[in-house]
Amino acid sequence: MSKPKKAHRHRRGTRPKGGAAKAPRKGSTSPNARPRHFYDVRQYAILRDGGGHVLILQLPKEYDETAANTWTLPGGKLEPSDNPAEGLLREIAEETGLTPTMPKLCGIARWTTRASKKLGIFYGTQVPGTKPELKLSGEHQRAVWVAPGELGGFPFHRPEMLDVLKEELSK
Repeated sequence: MSKPKKAHRHRRGTRPKGGAAKAPRKGSTSPNARPRHFYDVRQYAILRDGGGHVLILQLPKEYDETAANTWTLPGGKLEPSDNPAEGLLREIAEETGLTPTMPKLCGIARWTTRASKKLGIFYGTQVPGTKPELKLSGEHQRAVWVAPGELGGFPFHRPEMLDVLKEELSK
């Protein structure tokens, strides 16, 4: 008859051989600590005019090999000092020269790039008039006011953007 194995007691903070690693404590600087993943937060405007058209912007050839000539929405990176709504209004003004109504949250999407994880926050907003003229910044090469039914004909930089657009515009 074989002897029963003794139960092993472990010192706090160690783990049994072959056992699962414990999650590092908050603020741990251990070289074996699991990496923490944070999202790079982006915010975008589903900017509509008085006729229901949506403004989309074309990324320039120089932007990035995979994104060149694809389409996006006005917006950009949320800076740590930004109030989200005010930061988005600032981005819209910088990129287009337009001053829309206060944005209202309407969608969220996530995606991963080679370099990071992105969280896209989408806001609905409007400008008066039909297809108002804008002052395009150097960040984009073209701007187009598009009827909602035509959006599917434009290759978006992030397919998730088109998904959020379609969902929001179908309401």
